[in-house]
Amino acid sequence: MIDPHVHLRGGKQQHKETLLHGLRVAEKIGLAAVFDMPNTIPPILRRSDVLQRLNTAKAANSSVFYGLYCGLTSDPAQITEAVECVREFQQIVGLKLFAGKSTGNLSIPNTVSQHKVFQTLTENNYRGVLAIHCENEADFLPTKWDPTHPITHTKVRPPIAEIHSITKMIGLARETGFKGTLHVCHISLPESVKIIETARKDITFQITCGATPHHLLLWDAMMENADGLLLKMNPPLRSKSDQTALMQMLLDGRIDWIETDHAPHLKKEKLEPPYASGVPGFPVLPYLFRTLREKGASEKLINHITHNRVCEVFKLDIPNRSINDVDVFDEYEVNAYSDWIKKRKQTK
Repeated sequence: MIDPHVHLRGGKQQHKETLLHGLRVAEKIGLAAVFDMPNTIPPILRRSDVLQRLNTAKAANSSVFYGLYCGLTSDPAQITEAVECVREFQQIVGLKLFAGKSTGNLSIPNTVSQHKVFQTLTENNYRGVLAIHCENEADFLPTKWDPTHPITHTKVRPPIAEIHSITKMIGLARETGFKGTLHVCHISLPESVKIIETARKDITFQITCGATPHHLLLWDAMMENADGLLLKMNPPLRSKSDQTALMQMLLDGRIDWIETDHAPHLKKEKLEPPYASGVPGFPVLPYLFRTLREKGASEKLINHITHNRVCEVFKLDIPNRSINDVDVFDEYEVNAYSDWIKKRKQTK
């Protein structure tokens, strides 16, 4: 399997996870490759940042292929430099745009600035992958947040924020003549998949989308439990009906691939201000694979949504590997899935 969306931390966040540790766990569970996101501290924005990060990964001496996204700002010079990095380094697999704020300070919420990003990419004839965190900040309702009731996080970032953002990103790509692949990260709603399917009928660029284990397996009501803060992530968990429909869309081949959005934090960071968003994604992969097979997923489909489609879109030739059925929950202090999985096993 290739995991095309991970946050392996490092830098000034080594207390969460080091790059060496993340690659070691990825290798242990059998991943063939990981694609790392740029909202590190400091972020990956320039050629010098890329070189430093790639050298750190090389020192890990891992058999896992390490791919890296370069982040984007609204500065045309920085965008141009990022495009040049994609062309220079095979390991720079694409560019990342945060259309709404998540973890870090890389968000570009302003429509004018977002248009500038797409226009600059078009002017540079960029034909690679542009991965986008699609949440429209104008739709956020921050006053609804109450950490004593973690499920309120789902109200702060309502479904309409994702829907509006995806629609806007497709519109900006169409308006500016974007020539690459627009990838919608961690899609959480069946409505979002339908928007993408409709857009594909009359566009000249490619659109893909990925789904995470947490949006495929978990739902919002679980945040009402005592450990609800551990399940805080962006975009948030959705309704049980959304979760069920999203899983069926994956099984029907309507979602391009699985991406864990692996994002470890210390337990203290999850349970106390600022109540960090994100969960470790690597540990749940063996369970997800068992669930997919139980639901009738063929090996052909599993290979497609975990490896072949990723290689096709990113134009990479990476040998496939199967996920090992190993328990690595103890590798991370926050085990958001573990108790839930144990309970599910006991009821079977």
